[in-house]
Amino acid sequence: MATNPPDNPIGVAVLRVWWEPGSKPALRARLLVVNDAQEAPAEYATAAGIDDVCADIRSWLREWSELQPPQGG
Repeated sequence: MATNPPDNPIGVAVLRVWWEPGSKPALRARLLVVNDAQEAPAEYATAAGIDDVCADIRSWLREWSELQPPQGG
């Protein structure tokens, strides 16, 4: 299996969304993430509603970015 060079970090996020009729908000989501190409996906968050889903994605991106060596830009 090929590995990712340390100077080219990769993170992966998979967002699964569905509707739960009768719930407020009806939109539900599960965010699975990989912080290293050698790892299996792990559940990061489960959320309800667009704002909460976006907040969870933003939170993971911030955490992932802070783990990486400084990059230009």
